[in-house]
Order: sequence, then structure tokens, then C-alpha cells
Amino acid sequence: MSGSGRLAGKVALVTGGSRGLGRGIAEGFAAEGAKIVVNYVKDAGAAGSVVERVKSEGGNALAIQADVGDAQSVENMIRHAVGAFGTIDILVNNAGLLNSMRLDQMPIEVWDEMIRTHLRGMFLCTRFAIPHMVAQKSGNVINMTGTFGVSGGAEFAHLSAAKAGMIGFTKALAREVGPDGIRVNAIAPAIIRTDLYNHMPDEVRDAIVATYPLRRVGEVEDVVGCALFLATKDSAFVTGQTLCPAGGDVMI
Repeated sequence: MSGSGRLAGKVALVTGGSRGLGRGIAEGFAAEGAKIVVNYVKDAGAAGSVVERVKSEGGNALAIQADVGDAQSVENMIRHAVGAFGTIDILVNNAGLLNSMRLDQMPIEVWDEMIRTHLRGMFLCTRFAIPHMVAQKSGNVINMTGTFGVSGGAEFAHLSAAKAGMIGFTKALAREVGPDGIRVNAIAPAIIRTDLYNHMPDEVRDAIVATYPLRRVGEVEDVVGCALFLATKDSAFVTGQTLCPAGGDVMI
């Protein structure tokens, strides 16, 4: 696995890489030859299973615990990753959370935690990883946003604001570090069949999916394909963009 593939020789850090989309992306990148850093915040067992899966197929991976919203924790994670693998070529800002609530009923703490995890987490991970990419004059940042960041979602004002902020960050940073050989893009999936999807009430998720032109829920593989495109030379002239594997829910 590690000796060949479109990402052979690359080091990829995937935040929230122990489950769902993060796990799919980590394993997909490993299958293309990348060395993988699996970030997790709580479930060491799940992160360890991703590492074991990668290694069982001939790849190289390690798991690092870090709260992406905590600056010292993130700085330590980046230092550990670079110490182990020499650099970071690809950063996937995937860590996130999901809940819904009317704004007039939303505790301030719920708003703050959503912004902290998505926006502050993306900022901190990128802030500490980007100097290594600038130094080597190459790198790739992929920010996992969502369709609510484009269209908005009722009872998801906090998530919509966070995800829209991630898209704005993606565009600004792409302009800033493009001359350094670094590309920055985002992926905005619709509902994808993950643990979070499985915890949604059936009537809620079915009603949402029924509005998609393709009339089906997205699969993890649908998003992994987009991530691989952005991480490889296939997208060498693509930066500042937001790809939407969303079944037609959002059209840009």
C-alpha cells in the first residue's frame, strides 16, 4: 500500500479520523499510498482500529489524541505528527459535531461549542500545519464543510454559520498561500450514511433525502472520491473551490 499509489510518499493528517467520513478518507488515502495520522478526541479504540486496518494492508499510520479546539493540544499533535513522519503534506479538517435547535431556544454554550469545533478547530489545525507546507513549497488543505454552509438550514443556524465560515476561510487561504505551492479546497456533502445519519429520526432524514434530485442518501465512498481528487495531481489546477457531493441538493 505504502510503496505505490497516487499519494505515495505523502503524509496526511485527518482530524476526526476515527469514524464516519474521517475514517473513510483516512483509509482511502492510505490505499493510495499515504502515511496517515488519525486524529481523535475520545475514542482511542476506534482510532486504533483505523491504524490497524491501514497497517494490515501494508500502510503506515498512527493515532494522535487532540482536541482541535485547544491550541496547545493541536500544537502538540502537529509536533508529534511531524516528528513521526517528517512533515504534513495533506491536512483534512474533518472534525465536527452535529445537533439541531431553534435559535430562540439555543443555549449560548451550544452555539459556542459548534463554532469552537468547526471554525476554531479548522483555524488551529491549519495554523500549526501550514508553516511546514510553506517551508517545503507544497501542500494541500481540504476543509470538510457541508451543504448548510451554502444554503443554510432551519434549526441549524449555528452549523450553517460555522460551515459558511469554513468556505470563506478556504477561499481566503487559497489566495494567500497559492504562491507558496499550497492548494486549499473544501468539500460540502449533503447527508451521508454515517453514525450521525443513523442517529437521526427516520422521518427527518427521509424527508430531507426525498428533496435530493438523485433521491438517495450519500455514501462515504461518494465523499472519499472527492477527497482523493482534491488530494492528488488530478486537481493540480484547482484551488479555492467547494465540491458538493450532495445528490443535487446544492448546485453551484
